[in-house]
Amino acid sequence: MAGTRQHELVARLDTLEEGDAFDVIVLGAGAAGLTAGALAAGAGARVLIVEAAGLVGGTSALTAGTLWAPGRYGSDGLSPAEDRVRAGRYLEQLIGADDLAALRETFLDEAGAAIELIERTTAARFVQRSHHPDYVGDVDGAAIQGRAIEAVDFDGRLLGPALALIRPPLKEFTVLGGFAPNRDETAAYSVIATDPLSAGSFRAALQAAPRMIRHVGDRVRGRRSSHLTMGNALVGRLLYTLLSRPTATVLLHTEATELVTGDSGVTGVRLRSGTVGRTLTVRSALISATGGFNRDGARRAELLGTTPERWSAVADGNRGRAHRLLEGAGAAFVRQGSDAFWAPVSLPARRDGSQGVYPHFALDRGKPGFLVVDSGGRRYLDESQAYHTFGETMIAHDVVPPAFLIADAAAVRRYGIGAVRPGGWGLRRRLREGYVVQAGDPARLADALGVDNDVLRQTIERFNADAERGLDTQFCRGETPYQRNLGARGREPNPSLGPLRTPPYYAVRLYPGDIGSASGFATDERARALDAGGRPIGRLYILGSDMRSIMGGRYPGPGITLGPAVVFAHLAVRHALGEDYAS
Repeated sequence: MAGTRQHELVARLDTLEEGDAFDVIVLGAGAAGLTAGALAAGAGARVLIVEAAGLVGGTSALTAGTLWAPGRYGSDGLSPAEDRVRAGRYLEQLIGADDLAALRETFLDEAGAAIELIERTTAARFVQRSHHPDYVGDVDGAAIQGRAIEAVDFDGRLLGPALALIRPPLKEFTVLGGFAPNRDETAAYSVIATDPLSAGSFRAALQAAPRMIRHVGDRVRGRRSSHLTMGNALVGRLLYTLLSRPTATVLLHTEATELVTGDSGVTGVRLRSGTVGRTLTVRSALISATGGFNRDGARRAELLGTTPERWSAVADGNRGRAHRLLEGAGAAFVRQGSDAFWAPVSLPARRDGSQGVYPHFALDRGKPGFLVVDSGGRRYLDESQAYHTFGETMIAHDVVPPAFLIADAAAVRRYGIGAVRPGGWGLRRRLREGYVVQAGDPARLADALGVDNDVLRQTIERFNADAERGLDTQFCRGETPYQRNLGARGREPNPSLGPLRTPPYYAVRLYPGDIGSASGFATDERARALDAGGRPIGRLYILGSDMRSIMGGRYPGPGITLGPAVVFAHLAVRHALGEDYAS
């Protein structure tokens, strides 16, 4: 799509006339909303994307940009058709039969074609991960590689001034003022940090040099890093597509305050930006993709109890205001086994005085030399289990948080710990702030953490004895493909296990943090909103985290939020505009 004409995509509400009509109006500019808008505008529809925040991307921009998409490229050497069958068996074994089974079947049937269409008609491009296992590897149908796809890095300079509209990645996942390495670069840069004089470090430095030089140039010019990776790359590619669609318009700092309904369903929407208000007409579809309920204080208290919002890694704009409008139009909000998706998080301070949230997805807890204990000093879980299950285990545990992620000096030097980078970059600052606790031996560490000295000593001794043998007799850590993938590649007999022997010892406080909504609004296989009686509401569609997760509160693999988000965006637009909209 290089060289396509860019138009004035972003407008102000006061430039629209009262009663102005759009074929498709999308509430929310995360991956789901941007995908729906890009596909609809590509079909020639007049599209309006409404975003309450001043930036686009939502929580999608903060993620790894991974989509779980069985049947697109195939997995483990199987064809796409064979992979789709095996993925269906995997979900059936893992989740069982429930009222969402039909939606999961639709997702599996349509995922391959939807991703192909998105790549063919937009600037979005994906790469298949060579080794990115499903999260429950001991279930029939699980795959080791192929189902997880990620957005290809994107040159943000193609966006021109619109580059500044993208929500930056999590500060805690960047270095040098906004430099965000992709998955492969993270591994290479770790070599530089931990063994700067090695041949591997020299090769990695040569490869990194152009990226670093470009980043420094961006900062000198006063702009954010223009090389977009992971979730930012996905958002950037979709935004670039919209810049080439003359029928698309985006409103920022604008909220929906009322849905206009009639006998045929939703017919319009009332918008407000500052003191300006407009009521607009909806011809074909009003699509809600506002990011879920996680920052909605009332619903959060109802669904997540006393879990503080400050532990949440969800974008700060996801206040759930549109949810009241959806319920007013008759849409049914449905709870399920787990109302949210979870991960262990720590809470580093930021230089501007605000609090960050660091999700411990993959870079430390499953590596050799790390273990987790509760506030009593006891180990109570498998540190290398999938992050959602980890978070659920923390919540179910009968000891009040925080838990403590503990490592020795050798592990911290090689892998970092939380917001401390490999090689120990940032360690002194984090020690001063109290984010990291340091002690010369386990006894002093126990005193510093306020846990029982004997209990922590016995916990570490038992863990070390298991780690030396490569066999976790307590929780079977490192026995599934996913868990082994989190460990140190090439380490035998268990890549996930290593003893804590090298002083000093370090610890970071862990909390169960929510990373997305699982409960949400009921929809059918076309993403149409359903009322309490299961009847579709005319012209009203719900996507992304506003939509009840098709996984029933389970987390089968990497990208199970973004994968369904973009696939059902395609299905919603196809239904709203007609079956041949993309032909």
